[in-house]
Amino acid sequence: MLANKTIVLGITGGIGAYKAADIASKLTQAGARVEAVMTESATRFITPLTLRSITGRPVVTDMFEPTSEYSLEHIALAEAADVVVIAPSTANTIAKLATGIAD
Repeated sequence: MLANKTIVLGITGGIGAYKAADIASKLTQAGARVEAVMTESATRFITPLTLRSITGRPVVTDMFEPTSEYSLEHIALAEAADVVVIAPSTANTIAKLATGIAD
């Protein structure tokens, strides 16, 4: 169903962040390539290693960490993504998305 689809899974730093493991697992089982992106706060609720183990992919925790000599991870992910899912998300993140705040 999701074969050959790339899903960027954004995880924010709320109490529900641990549920991202189940979401990533189900998406992976459905055939999707899951690229996990975590806020610094999210790493306090679930470790990047957990998501890497589930997805088989590196987990992005730093927007400016280069993937190669000429690329930035956030740009590479934006180009590869078929869809971006932010789940679970905090109310703060939802409000920022709704109002266009990009801090």
